[in-house]
Amino acid sequence: MTTQSMRILYGITKSNFGGAQRYVFDLACEAKRRGHEVAVLCGGQGELVSRLQSEDIRVVPLPSLNRNISLIKDVKEFISLIKILSRENPGVFHVNSSKMGGLGAVAGRLAGVGRIIFTAHGWEFNAPRPRWQKVLIKFFSWLIVFSSHETICVSEKTKKDIIDLPFIEHKIKIIHNGVDKFELKERAEARKELGVADDELVVGTLAELHKVKGLDVLLQAWQVLSAHNPGKLLILGRGEEQENLQNMAQQLDISDSIKFLGFVENARTLLSGFDIFVLPSRSEALPYAILESGYASLPTIASRVGGIPEIITNGDNGLLVEPENSSDLADTLQMFIRDVELRTRLGRNLKETISKNFSKNQMFEKTFASYLV
Repeated sequence: MTTQSMRILYGITKSNFGGAQRYVFDLACEAKRRGHEVAVLCGGQGELVSRLQSEDIRVVPLPSLNRNISLIKDVKEFISLIKILSRENPGVFHVNSSKMGGLGAVAGRLAGVGRIIFTAHGWEFNAPRPRWQKVLIKFFSWLIVFSSHETICVSEKTKKDIIDLPFIEHKIKIIHNGVDKFELKERAEARKELGVADDELVVGTLAELHKVKGLDVLLQAWQVLSAHNPGKLLILGRGEEQENLQNMAQQLDISDSIKFLGFVENARTLLSGFDIFVLPSRSEALPYAILESGYASLPTIASRVGGIPEIITNGDNGLLVEPENSSDLADTLQMFIRDVELRTRLGRNLKETISKNFSKNQMFEKTFASYLV
């Protein structure tokens, strides 16, 4: 790849620190390390902003930007985007998330940006919603891809969900998310920070607490198991479903065996304190959480949705369950709980898979190659 410096502007709607924000952060840091001029455009003042500032990466704020749809606000945001792009004059505008993608791709065209890249971290039309909304959102998703010079899909499934629409097949490529080596705390230290005993069975997840993550299904499965399997279920993360999930745990009479730990700084370093990792999502693209649980050699159970089967081969390096099926999840958890040897073997195999096929360096090289015309 050329070593010529590029002026790169990354754009993303929200500034919390979910998977898409981590992706932007990783790319921005690596682009800066390679000598490119980098800035990140986003709404809000969340964790992403503070992390970027700690790396001395310039943040371009668009305070009014959020996920909610409002015609008047969206028009104002669109005009603001055109002004920002005209002022920043990036050679590459790399947009992420549906809202930023939709407004940014078209604004980039009008502002004359030379290279507009959109990364699809999943499609909103796959989320549970009325059919008419799915149809409308799929049209706007097509418009984002059509308006961009190139679209990166983070999984084969993400590509398949959109590729049947006209005039866009040549614009799409697949680049899997990647992780690199990260620190894992000693098991005893991790368990102390998590607040669990050394001899307790610990099942856990790292996830934003949104309906799409299927954590209500996990609570239903845990109710089946908790009477016979003493241990703790740890849920690390925050989101709009937290209160609903806590109320559900009380209604199911399982609150005593569940810990909602909220946002935990560098939560992945505590994965060494888990025995089993679970991600029972209703929809996914290619979740970082599973890449990280795999790097930690954790036996992992996940839903057979999105790009997850591109990471996990059922029975070889993890176990897959049907989404929305709490009985299936409870039976699969029980299998792991009873069979320590199976857990060890599948966790080891998953780490090998992640190390070989989902490295951060592979993601960087393929992504930066997309920036070249």
